[in-house]
Order: sequence, then structure tokens, then C-alpha cells
Amino acid sequence: MKKIYYGWWVVAGAFLLFFCTSGSYFYSFPVFFDAILRDKGWSRTEVAGAISLGLAIAGVIAPFLGMLIRRMRIWLIMVIGSLVAGLGFFLLSTVSEPWHLYVYYGLIVSVGIPGIQLVPNFTIIGHWFYRRRSTALGVAAAGIGVGGAAMAPVAGWLIASYGWQKAFLFSAALVTVIGTLVAAFIMRTPAEKGIDTSEEQKGARAQQTLTVTAVSFREALRRRAFWFIAAGGFLWGWAYTAGLMHQVAFAVDIGIERIAAATAVGMLTAFSIAGRLGFGRLGDIIDKRYVFMTGCCLQVVAFIILCYTKNLTMLYMYSILLGLNTGAITPILPGLVSDYFGAKDFSVIYGTVFLSFTLGQMVGPVYAARIFDTTHSYINAFITSIVLSALAVVVMYLVGRPPGSKALPLPANELSVK
Repeated sequence: MKKIYYGWWVVAGAFLLFFCTSGSYFYSFPVFFDAILRDKGWSRTEVAGAISLGLAIAGVIAPFLGMLIRRMRIWLIMVIGSLVAGLGFFLLSTVSEPWHLYVYYGLIVSVGIPGIQLVPNFTIIGHWFYRRRSTALGVAAAGIGVGGAAMAPVAGWLIASYGWQKAFLFSAALVTVIGTLVAAFIMRTPAEKGIDTSEEQKGARAQQTLTVTAVSFREALRRRAFWFIAAGGFLWGWAYTAGLMHQVAFAVDIGIERIAAATAVGMLTAFSIAGRLGFGRLGDIIDKRYVFMTGCCLQVVAFIILCYTKNLTMLYMYSILLGLNTGAITPILPGLVSDYFGAKDFSVIYGTVFLSFTLGQMVGPVYAARIFDTTHSYINAFITSIVLSALAVVVMYLVGRPPGSKALPLPANELSVK
């Protein structure tokens, strides 16, 4: 009987880790955001500030995490991250003052989550896959969409049934149990599994039409492509989170029931699954810049619709387009880094580019909150998102062509069975 290539087990493990982390940390938080606002009466800027701090912390940690990955076993980093994040979610169930949100979510949870999120997962997948890397990343990243699709409605139901503080206990259990078990028993590099992939790598390089010359982190910093990719990500992240994190609060403001609004977040993430799988595969065929640019164009249309949204149907239309958009962006970013800079310092280069993305995501929520607290409307924040998304299209085009643009033949080590 043929055995499944172990790299696909790693992809499955990453899928589960994305499911529990993104569902609990990112996509369910718009539901918690509205519940906390209505219960505590705090300003939107106060609560959004904790979200922005958390995203900033996660972003700052990313490049250092890349350096740590070169010195520690990735699975051990993941176990520690799971335990820290689980502790933070548990503490969130005790929140009574605004500063608690900043410490528990903005600091503790946001220190733990990166340890089981994009940088370590995409790095370990990169050890197993060469030709079909974008496809593997897209499959793994689909866990982000599944987690959001499941957790946002579940969070809405838990909050309605038990209150938002007890709902955080569910997140604590989910991240701790799934995170530690998957990391401890599945997430291994080829070296740790005793599998030699050197021959397959040689075969892949021999069949390449154009070879990407791996560069160091310092060399990457001297290249225009690095800064343009980072700038495009910053603009996209700002626009994206300005809408996402305030989506439920905006919907409740215009008269949509909170559980229905949470369902719209679930729809957003459900459609991101198709985006991650489809655009991830497309990134193996065409210039990945065009995939990124397509996602940004979808985001422009989504925010135009949101500016005119008056009912649940229009909110669903916005959610579908925004979901497809984020599905295009997430699996493409590490592929872009790999295409332009190679594998030598991938974890550090990717972690630093990811920092730029998260800095944009940090600005978005607090910017939109400040706009609302000042004008009692989100319209100017949504218009800003339209402009930023359009600018991201231009910036990504200016990155220039990658070193190789033709599809590469499939090495034997990346077949689903061997």
C-alpha cells in the first residue's frame, strides 16, 4: 500500500493550527468587539486600541520568530506559543477594565499566537515542498477560512447564550488543546523525520527554467522588491482590517442583529477558503503579483458596496468579495518572498515583510474607530480603504517581474503518494 507523503500531514497540521488560531484570535474578535462595546460602554477607540496593539506585537515578533526558528525546533516553538495564547484567552474571561484588554489580548495572546501562526507554519511547509509550494500553502491557509467560518458564528452563539467573558474560555481550550497536540505530534521537518529530500531538491532545480538565487536578509533589504512588497502589504492590511474589525459593530449600528452580523463574518471566511485554494493554485501558474493585485481589486469593489450597505444582503455581498480578496493575499505572500529572495533566509525575510502587513493591520482598526468616534460614521474610513487598496495594486505592479515566471515541472517528492 502506498504511503502518503509526510509533507501533506504537515499541511494538515498547519490547517488545524490556522483553524484554531485565526478563528479565535482574528475572525471571531469583531463579534467580541461589538459585545464588549455594548456591555461596558467603552469607546470604540479604547477597544480597537487593544486590537491594534495586539496586531503590532504579533508583527514585531514575526522577524524575531524567524531568527528563533533557525536555532530551535519549530514544533517546540509551536507548543510554547499554544500554551501562552491559551493563558491569554483564559485571562480575557476576567476582563473588567480597558487596560485588561491591552495586557491579556494586546500582549499575552498576541505573543503566543505568532508561535503557531503564519511564520512557523509556512516555514515548515517550505521544507517539504518546492514545485507545488503555493498549492500546499493555499491548502494549509484554507484552515484560516474554515476557522473563521466556524468560529465567528459560534462566538456569536456563545456570547448570546453565556456572555462574552465565558465565551473566551472556549477559545482558551481550543487553542491550548489543538495547538499543543498538533505541534507535539505532527509538525516536524524532513530532518526530524529522517527523510532525505536532497535528491528531489536537486531534481527540482535541474528542471527549473529560471533559477532564483537565494539571498541573505541583508541583501534583501537592499532590493527594491522587498520594500515594494512590504509597502503593498501595509496598504492592503490597513484597508482590510479597517472594515473587518468594525464589520459587526457597523452592522448592528444599521439595525442588523448581532448573530446575523456574525454569520456575515463567517461567510467572509468561508469564501476565503475558495480564494486560498483557487488563488494559491493560480500562484503556481502565473506571476504572483497579479494574484495579489486581483485580490486588492476585489477589496476595492467590496468597500464600495459597504459604503452603500443598508441591509443584510448587501453585507453578504461585501463579505463574499472581501473573503475572496483575503484568500488571494494570504497564500501568495510567502510565495512572493520565495520567488524574489529564495530559501536561504526565508523565515527572517518573510517575518519582516509580515511585520509590514501587520503594522498596516494595526493602523486600520484604531483609524476606523477614531473616525467613528469623531464623526459617528464609518463612511470616511471605508473610502480610505478604497483608496489604499487601489494604491496597493499600483505598488505591487511596480515591484517588477520576479526572477522566474514559467511554471516548473513537478518533482517526485511532492506527489500526494509515494
